[in-house]
Amino acid sequence: MGCGSHFDTGNCVCDTLAEIANAQQDDHSMDCQASCSESIRELMGGSTGPNFNTIPFQLICNSQNVSGNAEVGGFCGTVFIAQGWKRNATPSNPNALSRQTSAFFRVSSVDTENCCAQLELLCVEGTGPAGTNVQFGPFPNQLDDGCLVLEEPVFRRTGICITVDLKCFCGVSCLPAVNASSCPPAANGAQ
Repeated sequence: MGCGSHFDTGNCVCDTLAEIANAQQDDHSMDCQASCSESIRELMGGSTGPNFNTIPFQLICNSQNVSGNAEVGGFCGTVFIAQGWKRNATPSNPNALSRQTSAFFRVSSVDTENCCAQLELLCVEGTGPAGTNVQFGPFPNQLDDGCLVLEEPVFRRTGICITVDLKCFCGVSCLPAVNASSCPPAANGAQ
């Protein structure tokens, strides 16, 4: 399966995420052991494990900004990190908000006419080497050790969605399909 083989927007990232969005909604079904194609196949039930509902992914930033000039400190290969807010009301504070920062996303929808997508931020926790607890975000404590093994990672849906222009990215990196449940509410409005 090629890059977004069912779509032809002229943008590889847009086509791939449109295909993931389609697979996540339709629930039906290479050689790579870890790729977007393999993750789609897992989600569709053609590989290990049932009950998958999400293909977590990261977006790789493009080095060009809207005007076509190289961004300061930016280059293709930088992982896109987003932040969003949601209401975290309590009886004592009905206007409280909580923040989530993440580099992991679940695609909700893709408009293949203009390559805009609605993405949901995912929170992820896991156990790393020697039983250490690993939490991703908020960044900049981004792990950059070249090779990290997460034992039993847990992806949770935050309910926080952002809209992005997929033409601003030069790549997408998919993780294996998972069953992502909802995040528990943030304590004291902090995530």
